[in-house]
Amino acid sequence: MTKASAGDGSAIPRLRGAARHDLIMATATDLFLEQGYEAVSLDEIIRVVGGSKTNLYKHFGGKEGLLALVVKEMCEGFLLSLTALDVSTLGPADGLRILATTLLRTLLEDRHIAFQRLMFAISGRFPELAAVWYESGPGRSRQALAAFIRAKQLSGELAEEDPRLLAVQFHDMVVSDAIYLSLIGRKPAAAQVDHLIATAIATFLDGRGARLASRS
Repeated sequence: MTKASAGDGSAIPRLRGAARHDLIMATATDLFLEQGYEAVSLDEIIRVVGGSKTNLYKHFGGKEGLLALVVKEMCEGFLLSLTALDVSTLGPADGLRILATTLLRTLLEDRHIAFQRLMFAISGRFPELAAVWYESGPGRSRQALAAFIRAKQLSGELAEEDPRLLAVQFHDMVVSDAIYLSLIGRKPAAAQVDHLIATAIATFLDGRGARLASRS
């Protein structure tokens, strides 16, 4: 995080336009992730970026407006690597392995774990932002899984059943325990993650809803 060299912000370069917007967003993001929303004040942000509360309210809507923008930007950024994947030519096991590995690699990053903690902490006060996180985070990752599952159903490689429900089940098998452990400071090692994913795939493909079509 960029820090000011003077407490009143006077040493901050006079950035304008997009550069200043980016500096303010980066500063607010880092402070919210490091300290939590409640502990951060606009004065602290201004000490880093310079300017005034008046301008922060005018351009960002104050601290709540900054939080909303931070949530939106972070939700959009985290899953880019997952949604950019093309696994359409792969079989069910290989495709699910790549999707799950890419997803967990992102979700277990320290920055994402800090973001999860932030979202849980603010969800009671800002349920609408929690909804944005849910739809843009777990919702989008499940959509990516559901699209792959549906494609494999259409090709006859997986049995027919609601792909959205199957995606939720597979997603939660892969994600839930790893995230919970990380939130309490016990992030699983790479070998544990690989084993978790392999077990989830085996369980999923042998299950009632996603058994191989040739077995049905």
